[in-house]
Amino acid sequence: MSAEPVTPTMTGVVLQAESVVKRFGGLTAVNEVDFVVNDREIVGLIGPNGAGKTTFFNCLTGMEVPTEGRIVYRGRPLTGKPYEITAQGLARTFQNIRLFPNMTALENVLVGRHCRTRAGVASVVLHGPRYRREERESEERARELLEFVSLGRAIDTLAKNLPYGDQRRLEIARALATDPGLLLLDEPTAGMNPQETIAAMQLVRKVRDNGLAVVVIEHDMKFIFNLCDRVAVLVQGRKLVEGTPTEVQADPRVVEAYLGTPATGEAAS
Repeated sequence: MSAEPVTPTMTGVVLQAESVVKRFGGLTAVNEVDFVVNDREIVGLIGPNGAGKTTFFNCLTGMEVPTEGRIVYRGRPLTGKPYEITAQGLARTFQNIRLFPNMTALENVLVGRHCRTRAGVASVVLHGPRYRREERESEERARELLEFVSLGRAIDTLAKNLPYGDQRRLEIARALATDPGLLLLDEPTAGMNPQETIAAMQLVRKVRDNGLAVVVIEHDMKFIFNLCDRVAVLVQGRKLVEGTPTEVQADPRVVEAYLGTPATGEAAS
């Protein structure tokens, strides 16, 4: 697999956020953010601590209701509870691992399949034909996804007994089990060692190569700039700049936002 990001195939807009605002009382955490994700594209979202990145993710996924603005997924307004938005095609992981620790890797992924099953209550209670078919298909899909994220050996291992990097990959497998069109990753390499970070980068590219768009929040700048097709920078809730990794790295406003001083290194007058 190529070590450099590939040019995305722009066959359509997956997600479009228009002038999204989120206020908490007198605090504006997200301030008129516009954001677009295209098919088969990896987009990075970076910014200093407190920039509003996770709050913006929460607005996209229904965990927070935007105060203002509009979010559209594949041409349709995106609204509803988190489970409803997941069913519409968005899946995410979190900064802090949120696995079911006393369930096996396979069982954790099967939880993600729940939004794609349609068997009625009677079929479930009576273990009817539709229920049995969906259970069989869900398990087959879960096993495929565990192989996809290189956890095929850990199918029967309790989540709490997996190494940290494997737990991160298991979260991605569970998100993929919802059959998303857009995968949102919130700091997927947090706490990882260099080898695990490289493996995470390869996995995200693999996800994209299988047809998904991906948005990544991350503090590891090397990871972001080597991975993404585009990068957007949030500062104090606003989008400061957006462009290719090369353009963003060269923008003096980005250096100033992170270091608190002008890019020349001289103190502001």
